[in-house]
Amino acid sequence: MRRIIWLMLLSLFMVGILSGCSDQAYVIEELNGNQLSLGPDDQNPEEQYALTEVTLDGETTIDGRTNQLSVLQKGDIIRFAYRNGKKPLVATIERVK
Repeated sequence: MRRIIWLMLLSLFMVGILSGCSDQAYVIEELNGNQLSLGPDDQNPEEQYALTEVTLDGETTIDGRTNQLSVLQKGDIIRFAYRNGKKPLVATIERVK
């Protein structure tokens, strides 16, 4: 019985961690101050896509550094994680090489 409980707790813990992270890559479509408009990385030119709007702040880390908003450019491909489920506030951004 204890084994089942531990397994369930571990499963809940993993779901909690993974729900804040994005495995999908996005391309930056627009930069407006601290707001990013993101589209899917893999796009078909003949289709339309809804953009994902995210907000950056002074605590957002980009490639492991804070306050580096100027390093992001339109067309960059990124992955990001929300800050403790507080959508659209972003905690981390990793540029995909």
